[in-house]
Amino acid sequence: MKRVNGLIISLLTVIFIFGCTKDILEKNPVAAFSPDNFYNNETEAHMALMGVYASIIPNNYSLHWFQFDFMSDNNYIQDSWQGSKEFGEWAHNSASLTASEKWSKAYQTIGRANGFMENLDAMDNIEEELKLQMKAEARFLRAYMYYDLILFYGDVPLILEVQSLDEAAVPRTAKQEVLSAILEDFNFASENLPLTYPGDQVGRATKGAALAFKTRTLLYNEEWEEAAAVAQAVIDLGVYELYEDYEGLFKEENENNVEVIFDIQYIKDLRPQTFPTSAVSFGEWPTPNVTLDLIDSYYMLNGLPIDDPSSGYQEQDPYANRDPRLAASVVLPGSQMGDGILIPANDVTITGVRPRKYADLGTSNRQNTAINTILMRYADVLLMRAEALIEMGNTGQEVYDLINEVRNRVDMPSIEEVEGTGLSQEQLYNILRHERRVEFFMEGTRYSDMYRWKDESLVHDVYGYNTAKLSDPSNPSTWEFEGVKLATRNFDPAKGWLWPIPLEEIQNNEELTQNPGY
Repeated sequence: MKRVNGLIISLLTVIFIFGCTKDILEKNPVAAFSPDNFYNNETEAHMALMGVYASIIPNNYSLHWFQFDFMSDNNYIQDSWQGSKEFGEWAHNSASLTASEKWSKAYQTIGRANGFMENLDAMDNIEEELKLQMKAEARFLRAYMYYDLILFYGDVPLILEVQSLDEAAVPRTAKQEVLSAILEDFNFASENLPLTYPGDQVGRATKGAALAFKTRTLLYNEEWEEAAAVAQAVIDLGVYELYEDYEGLFKEENENNVEVIFDIQYIKDLRPQTFPTSAVSFGEWPTPNVTLDLIDSYYMLNGLPIDDPSSGYQEQDPYANRDPRLAASVVLPGSQMGDGILIPANDVTITGVRPRKYADLGTSNRQNTAINTILMRYADVLLMRAEALIEMGNTGQEVYDLINEVRNRVDMPSIEEVEGTGLSQEQLYNILRHERRVEFFMEGTRYSDMYRWKDESLVHDVYGYNTAKLSDPSNPSTWEFEGVKLATRNFDPAKGWLWPIPLEEIQNNEELTQNPGY
């Protein structure tokens, strides 16, 4: 159901221009409300809380979740104006738009959360239990932003209360201290949030969401033992399971299903995805290129990689008998794309392949796309626990079972059937990494995985199809599938894995220091 926040979303043009007027990190103009004439009752407090939720919605093309896949080895954008190209090529600098927008969006949300909690604390006409829940939601959203900040920027200013202009010069806080604050927020959230909500409130943060994002934070910061334990706590809730239809998982008619733990909710006609929608980006624009490297990473139905001589793979019939997630996630040459067929020679993508997942290809109005963006789902919890166990040196049966559960959803063979038993830590780790790539393609996690694994081998040249040889729509049997190099990508060791602190922020705050290489 999409009624969550529907009332509030329609009011977002007037809410949350209050409560953070002193907050140096909230840069939106003040126009109508202030703490003096708002926060009078539970309804207004609820509206203000929805303003915090609204702040995580991307409002700039460079921040859409799919842009982060475009920076990875899964995808490629040939046009520089969206920002993804320079990051994928390690050509970014302190003036790069995406780095600035991500920083600003995170601190805008943090500022709103801080302002909301300060004003909520001052209210004496709301039941304490409800106050705790609403504060837990705000702390969840604050922690969500900080976990992302420390991944990309390392040390960042830790701001846990509304600040005055006199307190504007805030230095960076050590990453470990910020991590401790993140975990405190997630702990508070998990202790005070409900397991589920009534249908008209679906989409708000839950206990499971707090625990799942705590798992991700711990995993990304190499706290393996605790990450495994918290992932198990999510599993033990008994609330989530894998949705039976992998392709259907990302369709609007199946939203808020049993696998979804937390997502951004959109409502057709009222609050659709912000421009550019996934339908516009994937179905119209020339830039959603899927790399040949990604396509080749999907195994055959027998569970073998395509470069295995026993796999049965045929270079000129490349999509036969492949992992079902390939066709479910990618519009392959010659396959159905909305009302037509994708003919690479007639298409504007340079690799000849487009994303299918989230593309909403059947919509009549691509500007009115309302598919929710899933930020956390149960499959991720299963694979995060498996990864944490592997990192701990645990190569027992549970690791196999966790990965097999994800594979079995799409009828792929188990590890035991293909790779065997008694595998080493390194072997299981490689299996886990592969599973993450093909399971979460086009969900904005690949670039984060590259960052946290610090695997320079994943930054490499871009290959696609020679689209001129995939041209005759009446006779695809004449097509010749040939890979060609389209772009060069080189990791820059001087910059390393951290993003730059935005130049504008350093200019406005003399206490901030820059990351190496910028």
